[in-house]
Amino acid sequence: MTSNSPAPAKWHQQLLISLYFSCLFVGVGMHTPSGLFSLPIQSYLKNSLHLGSQSVSLFGLITAIPLYLSFVLGLIRDTWQPRRMGDRGYLLIGGLGLTATYMGMALLPPTWSTLLVGTLLIALFYLIVSTASSALTTLVGQQRLMTGRLSALANFVGAVPVIISFLVGGTLAGTGSLRSVFMLMALISASLWLQAFWRSSVIFVSSSAPLQKERVRLDIRLLFQHRAALLAALIWILWNFAPGANTATYYYLTNTIKLTDAQYGQYQAIFTIAFCPIYALYGLLYRRYSLRQLLFWGTIIGFPQLVPLLFIHTPASAMIVAALMGVMGGVATAAYYDLLIRACPKGLEGTLMTIAGAGFWVFGKWGDLLGSWLYDHWKYLPCVAVTTVLYASILLVLAFIPHTITEDTEEQSTHRAEEYAGV
Repeated sequence: MTSNSPAPAKWHQQLLISLYFSCLFVGVGMHTPSGLFSLPIQSYLKNSLHLGSQSVSLFGLITAIPLYLSFVLGLIRDTWQPRRMGDRGYLLIGGLGLTATYMGMALLPPTWSTLLVGTLLIALFYLIVSTASSALTTLVGQQRLMTGRLSALANFVGAVPVIISFLVGGTLAGTGSLRSVFMLMALISASLWLQAFWRSSVIFVSSSAPLQKERVRLDIRLLFQHRAALLAALIWILWNFAPGANTATYYYLTNTIKLTDAQYGQYQAIFTIAFCPIYALYGLLYRRYSLRQLLFWGTIIGFPQLVPLLFIHTPASAMIVAALMGVMGGVATAAYYDLLIRACPKGLEGTLMTIAGAGFWVFGKWGDLLGSWLYDHWKYLPCVAVTTVLYASILLVLAFIPHTITEDTEEQSTHRAEEYAGV
């Protein structure tokens, strides 16, 4: 096997890789703009500052501004990395920045301007750690022929911080105390800069550099010539645009269905938990079915995901529907992320994943604002209708994905690489 050939990981290497990325995914996931601090802030804006749904959505749109330009950081990461630490250097910088920001927010009064500036800084430092995490996931997934496994792991383990965020965040939202929330987040953020000192030869070559990748001259034009990569990013954006899935749903469930903030947190936690067995199932499905099959059937099952919300009338029925919706979206989410990893051009791991991330936040926040506007004018039905149509349009995009990217199972891709390398 040549040094540039893909190297399938042995079982003990897979175990170590899984442990490393599990810790990383949980640590990063706690600090997303929809993380543990999000629901308490959203509740504070609604109940203490008495903002309407469009104003709350606009707050989210503004505070996500750093994420709209996340591809810039992706380009920086692909062009330059700290010499002695590589991606670990970005984890150190971002983790320390998060800790300092949370401490500052805990000491200052929770005014609209303080929350705005603080949440902007959180988004910036989150972008730094998530860029390093996404790029490293893509690099190791391709190098170790583990795209399906890391996709399933990213989604399965990534659900853990979401569940914690909604359960704990919903409870803390009812107390109205943001200082305790920010102190807790400062403690949690320490896990990221501490993980920056975790070194392993499976993930990192020698003691500093990232896992060896092909030396490719950074050329952004390559990305725009790579149809599969752009279509994969487009699918990820469409799946996360969802005008009816965020603030509109929050106001619909709390105002119309009469869920408390704690119950809304439970609803979101159940929704996320329901994804987990499907992510685990995806870890078996990618061995037996091609990615194209998983993409198609995942989309068919997932596009009417929000429709059941139209038929609920009580908090109890909302919890049941939350579980159903999670099951409906599991295969699609895992398959779309798998497609992003497989379609990424070599040398542009950070760039593509951050472009997808930027699209997720830009279109996600604008979709949220659209959903709030629709909700304020015509209630919840149009929000669900628009979201369902957008999800269904993914089927059209799938038709243009090159078959060379999606026809193999991960197992077949591994065997093909081994045969090519003469294993």
